[in-house]
Order: sequence, then structure tokens, then C-alpha cells
Amino acid sequence: MLELLFIAITGLLVGVINGMAGGASVISFPVLLAAGLSPVSAAITNAIGVTPANFFALISIRHRVKELVKEYFSLIVISIVTAAFGAVALLQLPPEVFEKIVPFLLLGATLTLLVKVKPHRGKHHKNLEYLGIGGSGFYCGYFGPGQGVMVIAVLARDARRDPALLNSTKNLIVGLTSLVSNIIYIFSGLVHWPYAIALLAGSAVGGTLGGRW
Repeated sequence: MLELLFIAITGLLVGVINGMAGGASVISFPVLLAAGLSPVSAAITNAIGVTPANFFALISIRHRVKELVKEYFSLIVISIVTAAFGAVALLQLPPEVFEKIVPFLLLGATLTLLVKVKPHRGKHHKNLEYLGIGGSGFYCGYFGPGQGVMVIAVLARDARRDPALLNSTKNLIVGLTSLVSNIIYIFSGLVHWPYAIALLAGSAVGGTLGGRW
């Protein structure tokens, strides 16, 4: 019982941070590993547990969601498609492969928190943006933690975008992307549902608070 409570509190913290900026799944993934889950099961359970934070963070700007979907439709589609490939890769490749590279993925995800991107719009900006979002989508499906920071880093390179809406746009893209990969995960049989539900409950509340703050 105490273990579930601790995971729910972790979810609350992750939800607040993800709602405000992103990258907090770097915290919850090791917690699930410490709880005894295998790396693949922890990644899948973590993804399902923290996804609601992105949607609940949109409550504060719910009147603008349709507008954002229309504006970023192509990026959303690219991210969703590549995430599906990433999720399939996670489930089809030998678990030993994931276990060997997960420390490097976790290190890379942590380092993305230090990335500072200066707005720039060059000749090949749009193609690079598609490539960046596609890469972050595949990463979301295969691992996940840190994707939000990657998405913001890509979006922020267009100086014409409203900085005040970048985080909300990130929550929308990451939320929809994660939703698709989560549907694939559900049928894997690798979800630890008690932990996922505890994380989900905490992240839902945290995401709502983070979105408002």
C-alpha cells in the first residue's frame, strides 16, 4: 500500500512538472525500476501512467485546443505515425537490446533538460522540423522520458510562434502521440496495472495543476 502511495505521489510531481515544462518522466521511470519492474515493463507502465498529465494540462486552454490541432495537424500526424513504429520496435526487438541501451536513453533524456534552443528559421526549417518531430515521436514509442523537452526544442526554433503557447502545444502533441503508443502497449501484457493506475491518478491531478500554473 505504501509503495502505491509513493508511486502516486511521484505521479503528482511528474504531472506538475510535465504540465509546466516536460521531462519529468525521467523521475518516474527509475522509481518503477526500483519497484521491481523490468526495464521494458517499467517503460510501458510509465508511459501509460503519465500520459493523462498532458491532457489535463490542456484544461486551462481548452477553448484553444481545436485551433492548435488545426495549426499543428501535420506535426501531430508525423509524431503519431513514428510513435507507432517506436512502440512496435519496443515490443518486437529482444528485451535484452532495450536493457542494454536504456541507461544511455535515460542519460540522453536527462541531458535534454539542459538544451537551450535559440529561435532560428533557415531555408530547410520545415524539413528539419518534420525530422525532429518524427524522431521525438519514435523516441516516445520506444522509450518516452524527455520527449516533451525535445518537442519544445523543435517548436521553439520558429520565432513566429507564441512562446506562451509552446508548452500547451507540446502537451497536445505529446499527449496524442502517447495515446496511440499506449493503445499498442495495452495489448502487450507487460503493463503493471496497479502501478500504472497509481501513477495515472497522481499525474492527472499534477497535470491539471501544472497546466494552470
